[in-house]
Amino acid sequence: MQINCQQTDKQILLFTVFRKHFFRDQSYYLKLSKKQILMSQECQFVRTKYILDLSSETQFEWIVRNQQLVGFLLSYQNKMKEFYGDSHNLTELKQRLGKQILFKSLTIHYKLVRYLDSGAFGQISLQQNYITGQHIAIKTLINTNKSAQYLIENEIKILRALDHPNILSIQEVFLTNLTYSIITDYIEGKNLKKLISENSELQELTILQLAQQLFEGLSYLHKMGIIHRDIKPANLMLSKNGILKIIDFGLSCYIGNQSKENPKCGTPGFCAPEILQNIDNNVAYDYKVDVFSAGCVLYKLLTFKGLFDASTSVEVLKKNKNCLFIIKEQGRLFDLVKTMLKQNPLERLSSEQALQLIKSMIEDDTLDVNIWYRHQLNSNQSTQSNIILTPKQSAHSKSLQKFQSTPNYSRSFFTSSLKTYR
Repeated sequence: MQINCQQTDKQILLFTVFRKHFFRDQSYYLKLSKKQILMSQECQFVRTKYILDLSSETQFEWIVRNQQLVGFLLSYQNKMKEFYGDSHNLTELKQRLGKQILFKSLTIHYKLVRYLDSGAFGQISLQQNYITGQHIAIKTLINTNKSAQYLIENEIKILRALDHPNILSIQEVFLTNLTYSIITDYIEGKNLKKLISENSELQELTILQLAQQLFEGLSYLHKMGIIHRDIKPANLMLSKNGILKIIDFGLSCYIGNQSKENPKCGTPGFCAPEILQNIDNNVAYDYKVDVFSAGCVLYKLLTFKGLFDASTSVEVLKKNKNCLFIIKEQGRLFDLVKTMLKQNPLERLSSEQALQLIKSMIEDDTLDVNIWYRHQLNSNQSTQSNIILTPKQSAHSKSLQKFQSTPNYSRSFFTSSLKTYR
């Protein structure tokens, strides 16, 4: 049905739906705003009959017939009401709601193609949308207890907040009694772990271009107040058209929550030492843990070996924890890596600084990385000396200084909480 109401706000979706009745169907105007779905018999919505508040916990069920989206169910006065409408309008409604609420009945929307990966976290599968034919990836997480539910909901919350070409994009989330199914773009390509295993050498420009994309994503992530905490080759996908995307936000957290949510986490061989040296939940670490991990990834792209290579996983973890490595190789890319691998986080580049350095290296192949780094470090120290800290920031700074002055050998040796799969 054509709507004659004037629609001035492009953020608001407005179309008609109807309820089937024995004698005559009843039409309603449906309006989707940022936080509500409203339905009224009047175009001006003076009297609204149905209101659905939208939140991350709102559950919504669709009606699919003959592989077409034809309607939805809405709870009203303890009864489920059926509403029908144009498939095109309903598809747009579904797309807009995908990042906001939870959907039900996954299997009426998607057909399993094959399983891609599995582990303690659940499984990842390639599936096809019955209606559009689009291939998507579905990460199914098992909701076993309150702790698992919190981590799953945290990952969903973070993914929904992100929108960047170098970060995996979430489309929808489906909920059952036991599982959450996170629907994301399917990246046709390979992760950097596989790329490394299939090659013996990568060109310098190729590595710099990959590094630029990685830090484009990390810089955006950090500006959004999020730490990834598990940057490694397996979590970096490279599409067939050369786009790198950061995936797997299962260990990610918002800044300020790193001591509450899996404070001791990461993957041995790619983890920042300050995470492994986290004696108690008050030790400070921040965004720069991702920069260290990225440095480990770049070193592996350059040499095809791990920065903390050892004969056993225990030795890898021990070297990683104590930041024991030697880079004998020469060249400006190794100088770049060294700026990311400083044991003292205050001497380590931020993701934004690393991004600017990489861009400069691509533009000028004669750029002296060490001179650039020293200038940046001096600039940082000059800026920090002029900052007046709040009491909370001062306490954080003292905690960081205490952490930096504690001998490595006196810190606990953590293994149980570290991710070892993949």
